[in-house]
Amino acid sequence: TASGNWSFRELVGSLMWLSTQTRPDISNAVRAVARYCAAPKHVHWKAAHSILGYVRRTSSFGITFQRGTVGGLSMQVFADADYASKATDRRSVSGGLVMCGGACVSWFSRTQKCVTLSTTEAEYVALADTIKEVLFLRQVWRFMLPEVGMPCIPVFEDNEGAVQLAQNPITNSNSKHIDVRHHFLRELAGRKEISITHVPSGFQHADFLTKAISKESFEFHRNIAMNLE
Repeated sequence: TASGNWSFRELVGSLMWLSTQTRPDISNAVRAVARYCAAPKHVHWKAAHSILGYVRRTSSFGITFQRGTVGGLSMQVFADADYASKATDRRSVSGGLVMCGGACVSWFSRTQKCVTLSTTEAEYVALADTIKEVLFLRQVWRFMLPEVGMPCIPVFEDNEGAVQLAQNPITNSNSKHIDVRHHFLRELAGRKEISITHVPSGFQHADFLTKAISKESFEFHRNIAMNLE
């Protein structure tokens, strides 16, 4: 019914506000149910209520920061993607996590705006989406803390093909179709403004922003991102 649709939108809207303010752990789930706001079904209602139940059980959770961390005020960045080869619209999901002071200061989980043809390309697009966020944050840093230098920002990616694509200026037949707007990564890496490093998938802390994972892995990445331990 129309009234039911409005109630669903109100619930999802409240969850979206929460997921963008203090709860990155629900970002991917909220993104998934928000796609059905126009015509929600009973299964979507159940999914939204499940998210609400999780939030209620973990209402004491929030993001905490630490003084004197090893990284100080420097940023550590994680970028990940879930290649949606079987999705109806063939759109992959980008996930980005920016850490500073022992916890995340920025994060996102969003459907990619373009259709990608491989896992490597999806990861490369996710890298570009994340670095755009980093460039904005770097400008904020420079405005707020002009006395603090911003050294080479480490970016961690768990797909070796995407790492090589970002570091290698050579374009071959497998990558020349990738939109040129994503190749600004190479220029930033060449100027040593960012360093893109491969990280094992088990330590890719943006993983929970792109897809459903096991409870153990979810809690591991969530606790690190939000500094809950």
